[in-house]
Amino acid sequence: MSQRSRALGRTFVAVGVLVAAAAATAVPAAAAAPKPSSVEKDIAQLWREYEDLVQVPGLLNVLSESKPLVESPVFGSGREPGAKPGVIPGCTPGSLFSEVDKLRAPLTKLEQQAVDLIGGLDYLYASVVANDKSPQVFGTDGQYTARAAAAIDKLRGFWDIESWNIQLVAYKGTDAASPEKMTETFARAFAPARAAAAGALASKVVHEVPALQGGRNPLLSANAFALLPDSPGGKRVLLGDGLLDLDGRGGFGDVTVEGIVGHEYGHQVDFAHDNWPDGEAGELGPDAYAGYFLAHAKGAAWDARAQQEFAYLSASTGDCKHSHGTPEQRKAAAAWGERQALTQDNPNRIVPSATMIEKFRKEYPKLMKPRP
Repeated sequence: MSQRSRALGRTFVAVGVLVAAAAATAVPAAAAAPKPSSVEKDIAQLWREYEDLVQVPGLLNVLSESKPLVESPVFGSGREPGAKPGVIPGCTPGSLFSEVDKLRAPLTKLEQQAVDLIGGLDYLYASVVANDKSPQVFGTDGQYTARAAAAIDKLRGFWDIESWNIQLVAYKGTDAASPEKMTETFARAFAPARAAAAGALASKVVHEVPALQGGRNPLLSANAFALLPDSPGGKRVLLGDGLLDLDGRGGFGDVTVEGIVGHEYGHQVDFAHDNWPDGEAGELGPDAYAGYFLAHAKGAAWDARAQQEFAYLSASTGDCKHSHGTPEQRKAAAAWGERQALTQDNPNRIVPSATMIEKFRKEYPKLMKPRP
């Protein structure tokens, strides 16, 4: 596989931290604490079940090796081990982070624990248990299903990589509300009786914490992911309902589905070529590949307005932590990809994916140069 560590966990809130977050917040300090409520007991018990679940090697890898669209508080930082620490001076995170902060701000500590825990279980179900052999419903009310299906079909025919086994799977906050789905998830590690009990407990928590909105709180699925070929669920792209909802609120509803799926499919292009770029290049490359696909006459063939909107959508997911790229860098990468499609001599020719990767490698240093 890669010659470097693949523990890249990059998500809206970051991979690898689900376990750390569980260990840090699962059980409140006992000393002189008031008697816990029944809800607190349920959440603490579910955390313990979750911690045991993710000790299964395959599931632990899913948490640490996926490629999320945005850095996430649930999963941990996507920054490479040798990357520069700290916040980039003068940088303002993309608008998506502001929306997430607004949603998390009024939550109590217990509610935040519940969001992180249930969001983690939703992610594990989508990444390991669910598959595209059953009908996938995209959007909280299924409003994006047709567009998502059309986008993945178009991408499979556009890029010259093995594509028949790349699944597009819905990542839904409501999955944890289903005792059956959660039982299937816990059954990856537990005997049937314990799996059924843990699955029922997960569903109970979803319904007894009002802030979770029965699983419809966007925070539970505010991300998208690309999973590696050797992941337990195989090659797949996860498209989160919460992310689609937040992007829709931000005015990107016309481009969010195709743009996000195009980006995550771009990671599959990198995987297919054993391309594991360090630092921000790992995210800016897929931004560029998506831009190329969306502007190309044989791809989505978007007009100038939609192309510009996608560049701003990419900017909305930029961070300031040397992880996924700043808003300006992500916007520039998307626009660069679009220009490659618009300026090539033959508008109907699709550049081979290996060539696109090499072209981006040459462009990347320019994208990273700070403006004077």
